[in-house]
Amino acid sequence: MQKHRGEQFRRAKFYSCAIDLLRNTTVPPETIFSKGDPNEILHRFSGLGREGEIFYVQVKQNKKTDRKDFMSVFPKVRK
Repeated sequence: MQKHRGEQFRRAKFYSCAIDLLRNTTVPPETIFSKGDPNEILHRFSGLGREGEIFYVQVKQNKKTDRKDFMSVFPKVRK
C-alpha cells in the first residue's frame, strides 16, 4: 500500500539513518515471529535520528533461505 506524499517524505528523511543503524548497531533487535507465515521473522531496530527523533527500521527474514529484506523505516508516533 502506497503512503501519501507527505508520509513518504517524512519517512525518507530517516533512510540514511536506517542504513547506518543496520550496518553499525550493537543492540539486538526486537524479534517478532509471524503467526500467519511460520517461515517469516520480523526484526525491528530502534534508533535516534539527527534531530533526536526516535525511529524504527523493520527487516523481514525468511527462515528457509535466511534472506533478509528491508521493509520500512518510520518515526515513532508522538502521543
